[in-house]
Amino acid sequence: MAEPADPPNGGARTRGPQARGRRRRAELLAAASRLLGERELDGISLQDLARAADIPTGSAYYFYANATEAFAALTEQIGADLAEVLAAPIPAAQLTAWEDVITVCAGRAVDFYAARPDARQLLIGSKAPPEFKRSDRENDLLLGSILRDHITAVFELPAMPRDGDLYFHAVEIIDLFYSLSMLRHGRITDDMAAEAVRAAVAYLRTYLPAELPPAARTAADS
Repeated sequence: MAEPADPPNGGARTRGPQARGRRRRAELLAAASRLLGERELDGISLQDLARAADIPTGSAYYFYANATEAFAALTEQIGADLAEVLAAPIPAAQLTAWEDVITVCAGRAVDFYAARPDARQLLIGSKAPPEFKRSDRENDLLLGSILRDHITAVFELPAMPRDGDLYFHAVEIIDLFYSLSMLRHGRITDDMAAEAVRAAVAYLRTYLPAELPPAARTAADS
């Protein structure tokens, strides 16, 4: 099925099919994000997304077979947004111990979820389909590496086999507490946010010493 072309706009150059397709795909995902701030995930159809994006339903089907496919694409986009938030530099003055990295990054995640109802529903909500959870698990590998990078920017980590798994598991622990808080309270409460950090740090302490030496500084760091 060919996606209908945009009508001519006076003397303006008509957008090519690829540019038009990217724009309409982005509009559908933006509509999905907005609607998740107003309604429950399982109550939104592709027709709803098309209507909210002001796109003909036939064109919406050209991009996504159903709303689940659109939400799956939005889940990947949200995961990338969260990774960008967590990867932002942490001032060294805030890091007196490696545990501070967990506290800072977990706090950033709480703020992200508080501002993004679409993220709450798709990443830690109880109604998200299993395939969305699998996609988020894959993104959690990236988030785990971000935690490790923040620690190694300030501290010297001991050599450990498969240490990347440790930080992935820490992210999963935090996600579990956030998901439980959503299930019980409909939001991430302060108490559950604190429990998430406590549990992740306790897990990592079984592998990391209480104190780590400072990372070696290079000429570029000076």
